[in-house]
Amino acid sequence: MQLSNKKGVVELVNILATKAIKHVVLSPGSRNAPLSLSFYNNSAFDVLVIPDERSAAYFALGMAQQLQRPVAICCTSGTAALNYAPAIAEAYYQKIPLIIITADRPDAWIDQADGQTIRQENIYYNYIKASYRINGDAEHKDDLWYVNRTINEAVEKSMQAAPGPVHINVSLNEPLYQKTNRLNTPTRIIHTINNESQIDSKNINKLKNIWQHANKKIILCGMLTPDPSLKKILANLSQNCKTVILTETTSNLTDKNFINSIDRTIDTINVQTFEKYKPDLLITIGNPVISKKIKNFFRNNQPTEHWHIEETEEITDTYQSLTYFINTSPQKLLSYFLIEKSNSSNDFYESWHQLNNNNLHKHREYLASAPYCDLKVFEAISDKLPDNSVVHLGNSSPVRYIQLFNQKENIEWYSNRGTSGIDGCTSTAAGAAYIRKEKLNILITGDISFLYDSNALWNNYLENNLKIIVINNKGGGIFRIIDRPEKEDELQKLFETRHQMNLKKLVEAFGIDYRFASDTSTLNNELDQLFKPNNKPVVLEIETNPELNDKILKNYFEHLKKQS
Repeated sequence: MQLSNKKGVVELVNILATKAIKHVVLSPGSRNAPLSLSFYNNSAFDVLVIPDERSAAYFALGMAQQLQRPVAICCTSGTAALNYAPAIAEAYYQKIPLIIITADRPDAWIDQADGQTIRQENIYYNYIKASYRINGDAEHKDDLWYVNRTINEAVEKSMQAAPGPVHINVSLNEPLYQKTNRLNTPTRIIHTINNESQIDSKNINKLKNIWQHANKKIILCGMLTPDPSLKKILANLSQNCKTVILTETTSNLTDKNFINSIDRTIDTINVQTFEKYKPDLLITIGNPVISKKIKNFFRNNQPTEHWHIEETEEITDTYQSLTYFINTSPQKLLSYFLIEKSNSSNDFYESWHQLNNNNLHKHREYLASAPYCDLKVFEAISDKLPDNSVVHLGNSSPVRYIQLFNQKENIEWYSNRGTSGIDGCTSTAAGAAYIRKEKLNILITGDISFLYDSNALWNNYLENNLKIIVINNKGGGIFRIIDRPEKEDELQKLFETRHQMNLKKLVEAFGIDYRFASDTSTLNNELDQLFKPNNKPVVLEIETNPELNDKILKNYFEHLKKQS
């Protein structure tokens, strides 16, 4: 086995291999050559080479998201490392483990006008669990002992408690391309055993008492990975304890007793009815919630008690009403209440469900006569999504539109809602599809997001199971949904990012199949064709009218507010 002749590099690679870090996404460069050569020539790794560092990092994020295990990314020195930053921030807030390995010049050359040299130490300090600097040229036994201890700690740290990214900055002297036939010798591995968070009996009894006496309970579920055991517990609490369960698409929780279209439901609550729907006890679980309406509702109508349950040390007080932050898994804590009696109000429970049912009826009523627009496009997509598929939602308008529709129970949903940026949605979906080859992976994204991340198509690892739906409404449609400037010229020039890009030419330049729809009949036909097996990835561009989309959506919410 030919490896770099740099012992510090070999030690790093050996530890990652022994700790079962199987996937490495490399971006070509000179300074990281010793790392690249050592990873490539070690059969323990699946090595992917993706030139664009920003896309590469998001691709790795999509892989780690599906694996629930760390994936390593490795790049050269200088601004290449800065291109990793958006994906690292997303991984941090999604709690996805990444091992970030950046090559660097030796300390002596920092700020000495040498090529591709910037200050890389702690370069991601706000968005990582830990940062380390090692000497890739280490030779002395004490230096190698330090490298060993550091890499062991870094890998373990990425997976402990709330997982997340860790950064290893590796200084490397020239020459960079020399190799040795030295065998991959055994290396010391440090194992860690973490005690699971336990809640003492005194605190459990205190929480049980609050639960028992809370008359109106709501559990609000943010972004979560699919978890059948959590779903079962929540379904039990809803049915037997009359607990209102509010979910979003990205919660990956569907049940006949859950309310899973929050915006469609909450938008019709007015000042006169606030008290009727305000809980005594609000319990929040999962990562960020998309709905701005529900955030404002609870901030303006604060519950007496608010518990947030999450396995992390970072205290989150999204609704400005937190009374208990509980560092444990939702399953573990909520299971204590399955057999507890409570004073839950059946009227409160029924009020929420009646509101949801009324608005579902109005939703269907409005869509039955609505013309072709974004809203009708998402209705068609929702109806035709194949069973057992994995759906990735682009940020801005797609992730918001999809929340207005009931989700099928056997579909998995993912989105980069850690930071909610548009910059790596396609790359993330591509990385996920690479791991989940047995499933159909569908990305629903906007035209600006797709154009911004077009280099996601510039790699050799796009799987045939990847289907991309691009909603082309000629710019940032999100700015017609959220608060916006009053003047149309300001909206178009400064915010919407109107463009004349030809998506067909762009897609075909990467050798990917392209399809197009711009009306209801072609849309339904093209969706049917899109989801059929193909020997390469497919992009379906769906064109809509931005001005009409705006009016239809406004009228939709006005229709929901009409008295029955």
